[in-house]
Amino acid sequence: MASAIPSIIGRKVIPMAAAASFAAGGGMDTFNYRYGRANCDASSQDFDNAKPSANNPFMTNNLASVVLRKRMTSIGRFSLKSESETNLSIPTFFLALSGSKKPDSNDASANTTAVGTSQSTKNTFTVNDFESTWMNRDMPSRHPRFHSTVSRHDDRFFEETHHVKAATTENNGNDKDETNLQIKAELDRHASETMHFSVYREDLRNRIENMLTSPIEVAEKLWEVKISSGAIGSSGAISKVKSEAITTRQQVSNEIRALKRQPTKGRLWKDAVGDTKPMESVLLFRSHHALADGASIMAALSDLCDEAEEIRSDIEAELKKWKRGKQGKKGVLRRLISRFMRLIKFMMWITLGSARSALYQVWLQLTTRTNPFDAVKQDAEKKGLAMSGQRAISWCDACPLDEAKRMTQILSKASGSNITVNDLFVSCISAAVTRQLIEHEEFMAPVDAHSRKRVARNINVCIPVHLRGGVILPNESLGNRIGAFVTRVPGEMTHDARGGGTPSCPSDRLMKVHQSLKRSKQSPAPILSHYVAKFCSNYLPEQWTKNIFQRANCNACVAISNNRGYKDKIHMNGMTVESAHGFLPLPPGIPIGVVVQSYAGVMSLSVTAEKWAVPDPDKFLRWCLDEYSRLLETAAKLEKSQ
Repeated sequence: MASAIPSIIGRKVIPMAAAASFAAGGGMDTFNYRYGRANCDASSQDFDNAKPSANNPFMTNNLASVVLRKRMTSIGRFSLKSESETNLSIPTFFLALSGSKKPDSNDASANTTAVGTSQSTKNTFTVNDFESTWMNRDMPSRHPRFHSTVSRHDDRFFEETHHVKAATTENNGNDKDETNLQIKAELDRHASETMHFSVYREDLRNRIENMLTSPIEVAEKLWEVKISSGAIGSSGAISKVKSEAITTRQQVSNEIRALKRQPTKGRLWKDAVGDTKPMESVLLFRSHHALADGASIMAALSDLCDEAEEIRSDIEAELKKWKRGKQGKKGVLRRLISRFMRLIKFMMWITLGSARSALYQVWLQLTTRTNPFDAVKQDAEKKGLAMSGQRAISWCDACPLDEAKRMTQILSKASGSNITVNDLFVSCISAAVTRQLIEHEEFMAPVDAHSRKRVARNINVCIPVHLRGGVILPNESLGNRIGAFVTRVPGEMTHDARGGGTPSCPSDRLMKVHQSLKRSKQSPAPILSHYVAKFCSNYLPEQWTKNIFQRANCNACVAISNNRGYKDKIHMNGMTVESAHGFLPLPPGIPIGVVVQSYAGVMSLSVTAEKWAVPDPDKFLRWCLDEYSRLLETAAKLEKSQ
């Protein structure tokens, strides 16, 4: 899945992604709503026999419709072939909104003063708001794949239902040359409103688990969103700290508004606006990986936000800047020589890097014969605790992004390396995984803390990578542009067994994680895995594909997805997106998935795990934060000594 909240604002577009886009001419996934497009085949439903479309509030009724086919991406089909009944490929995430909506002149409730009418709708985001925003942003034309389904007759294709719009007549009396097609946007199949969450965090946790483990009928729809609204902070989607801050701001705003009112009969006049109480709306999304990877889904959904034009402008500006920097002020001959040299370097990197990555993958396979969690699963099965398909879910805000960046700068300066925020949190998560294994071992067969028998000294981690950096380039639509690599990081270290240790121990783990990730990041392993998956999807039987997919993770203990989000808070229809969390669908054979993401200057963590592997997901995240705190203390001491 990747999956999760990608960044566009404040991020550099990956040069390789930009080059690929320009080489392809951009817009490979865009859809031309004309009959003459070669990759769009009409179904058996003939134009002459087309029946009127179903009633749709957003499209003209009583129009004939036609079903067009479009070939599915190889990675999308790979997700269909490689998933299992207990490991569905369904990325899930939620957005939590608060604040007031933009006034709508067409909405009668916006101009009324009835407390039960205007205030309840002004401060909540409803299904009608979602549908109107979707159509106003022209999402069916911009991202038509959202309105596709997998063909019942051939799962290599998507099917899109279109309205047939008759040719119109120009002012001069001549008919237009072609009949237009328009996407049939049946949003009532995708968006629904539900009861809000009554038990703090638990209700939301259960719904997320249900969405991750319940299959989607891909022949009917490929995504859905469930919307609910209630008192601020009641669901746990917005943390208590944020909820209290929002409530305080709202109370101050109410008092200021009340003081500005003229006194009436010896007391202040208060209206419904002055008594407004903060509310929250939670948008819980899920989509099948056949539609797109999680990062692409979120990048596409950014077109729903009020800052969509600004985001697209920033992407185009970055592309132009990259293109100007690439051309420079060189002459024609020097530019040709430069391009030729870059091509030679690229070919050498692909050739030698692919060979090295393949050998490293084989070495990991040979040296990691079993998963450290296999013994945990066997013990849980004996005790009747291993319930397949159940998920342990949790999420939290970890730290300010600036604090994490400052920490990595201090540690990098002290070690003479270039440690990243991603390295920092992979180190924290690997420490938490190790502590989880130690706890399982002590529960299964208590042993001396200094003589571990089952906890490995090294563990493998799987890192999904978006080949476009989580960005949808101009004139592109949804797609599956994702790869992955597996690398080895430290498992049990001395300070884990002792339950403490010297201040240098956390930094020792961090340095080993950094070196391992750096070696893998500089290789073409993500690209290689992307094309291997395409080959398996196109040419191998389904059972072979599943076996290869499971063996390719090299018995990894955890999958970690890192997604950089927007540096500022975004808005939907005027309401502020206060928090966003994504949840990774577990690949077969990997018991834990963690999403590390940033949004509005805050780093957050979310974990999805098998319940037998992580019985208490809140404790697992506390272990991550404990390791982060120890690294923070180490950085503080180093800063004082520098």
